Amino acid sequence: MDRSAYDQYFALEEKHFWRVARRTLVLELIEKHRPAPGPLRLLDVGGACSLIPKEMQRFGAVTVIEPDAATVEFSRHVLGLDVRLGSLPDQLPVAGPFDVVTLFDVLEHIDDDAGALQAVHPLIRPGGLLLLTVPAVPLLWSSHDVSVHHKRRYLRDGFERLLVDNGFRIDRISYHTCLLFPVLAAQRLGDRFRGTDPHAQYSVTVPAAPVNRLFAAVMEIERRLFSRFDLPIGSSLVAACTPIPLG
Repeated sequence: MDRSAYDQYFALEEKHFWRVARRTLVLELIEKHRPAPGPLRLLDVGGACSLIPKEMQRFGAVTVIEPDAATVEFSRHVLGLDVRLGSLPDQLPVAGPFDVVTLFDVLEHIDDDAGALQAVHPLIRPGGLLLLTVPAVPLLWSSHDVSVHHKRRYLRDGFERLLVDNGFRIDRISYHTCLLFPVLAAQRLGDRFRGTDPHAQYSVTVPAAPVNRLFAAVMEIERRLFSRFDLPIGSSLVAACTPIPLG
């Protein structure tokens, strides 16, 4: 990501309605799909500037891989995380097996997303959990995607096929950020109408407090729906998977 994105990303984690909602969602999914009781060994790839790995420590020991050296140092000293400099698909300075591997908004940054999945597959123990999120719906492509160096956005069918073709059984897959999808779609399509800026910088900020509270309440309603149903559309996709033995 651009330096401007890294500088703002962590501050958003604590207050932005979407960041808080996503963190709640993935922690609940880890709890629901955890492969075993008791302390787990967890690996997060690419989330050193978020609060998710820190909160994942409730489940056990967490190791984080991060491609940005400055963020590695920040997370080590400020968040107290075990963070190692590396990247997918071929610079993974860890040895498995891990009970849980997480990739939150990571695959869309990688040219070879299939190779990235093949690289993490042997790091997950038999019966373990791979939990992922990716941005969804290519129609939403805008300057925002450019600013964070996205390579693509996904549709459910293609994302599901990508996971299955690279050795994973899907236990749960659903869109996320469904109820606010019309608001987001209007914003992103308006951006496209004005013309995508090839030099765009990260511009997400915490909304005004009343709006942030309102959207947080909407996301809480969605969380309750998500706990019971797969959602039909959304700006993100989330999947919980189990590795299938290869060969």
